[in-house]
Amino acid sequence: MHEERDAQEHYERQERRAPQAFEERARTNVRAARRRRRIPTRAAGAVLLAGALTACSGGVAGTTTRVAPAQRAEELLPEAEQEGKVLWYTTFADDDVNGMIAAFRKEYPKVRVEALRLSADKLPSRLITEQRGGKYNADVITADSEPVYQLIKVGTLAPYRVPETPALPKQLRNLPDGYRNVVYVNTSAIAYNPQSVSAQHLPIPHAIEDLTKPQWKGHFSINPNAINWYEGLISAMGHDKALDLVRKLGDNAPRLVESHTQSLTDVQAGDPAAVANAYGYKAAALSKKTPGRLAFSNTDPVPAAAVLAEMANKPPHPAAARLFIDWIMSQRGQQQVVSISNHVSLSDTEHDDPTVWNPGKWTPAWSTPVITADTYDRYLEEYQKALHAA
Repeated sequence: MHEERDAQEHYERQERRAPQAFEERARTNVRAARRRRRIPTRAAGAVLLAGALTACSGGVAGTTTRVAPAQRAEELLPEAEQEGKVLWYTTFADDDVNGMIAAFRKEYPKVRVEALRLSADKLPSRLITEQRGGKYNADVITADSEPVYQLIKVGTLAPYRVPETPALPKQLRNLPDGYRNVVYVNTSAIAYNPQSVSAQHLPIPHAIEDLTKPQWKGHFSINPNAINWYEGLISAMGHDKALDLVRKLGDNAPRLVESHTQSLTDVQAGDPAAVANAYGYKAAALSKKTPGRLAFSNTDPVPAAAVLAEMANKPPHPAAARLFIDWIMSQRGQQQVVSISNHVSLSDTEHDDPTVWNPGKWTPAWSTPVITADTYDRYLEEYQKALHAA
């Protein structure tokens, strides 16, 4: 707890002492955000994140470029136990983190795992700011492939090949060598409340286009920060058609919601009746618990995005970091990912939830794992503008 508090205090100090380029870009984005009428706070933060990554493109001193060789667990374990812990920066959902830690500790009881759960827009800037200030706190990070690629470009991660690597679809094979540890896949789905849909005489939404119809005006929500969902639409139908579809959604008066979890909670409560871009794994789990209040539809193609598990540059506990990444990417670790979180695994496809992941039925439309900060900025800006969020 003391270490976490010290790290937080250091992070805040470094943020105040950020380089001039970082500060100027931040001020520009904040001024622009203040001119926007409906943009949510986190959406503004996402724009700022992309700017921060661009401003830091000069890299971090001491970047590791050699791909670390894989080692067997029995070779890593003595040193990992001597180090005693691993610090994990993660975007795993809060209610899944403890389960994953418990599963790891069951196999390796002498290696503690301290997790710092951060949102997708906060994790990269946290890691960059720490390392630029000379503090190398994180050992392992798990985050969406887009921000991970930006972290690679600015030198805050170290390449590492795990002993057990899943077969990657061709859309993900352009990830740099040593940064291909796909810990799980996120899909997006339309989630809706069957009771609310019936009471309001709304048609069940099976396709995104259904939510652009007049009957659905004002009765659904959408996350204006879900850039990977928008990238999936672009992958599925091309840029111009995807942007036109989002504009039609924006013109149909959606409720803007900042959190994927909150969007599903709202739909469970019946207001609004649906959400356009819920996470499939979460919608499936909740639909099993409360089938009368939550159901979901996968679209075809189904938007899909990779989440990676990578090693931080200069990890303070290198053996424990390797041990943890090796475990979470192993067959037994992937079984825990599926059973604890209901996430989609590319390694343990036998146990994946068939209502969420079935490439033979719903073709994956992958987001862009290798994307420049400028393109990320442009996609985010046009996506939010189309939704009248900016």
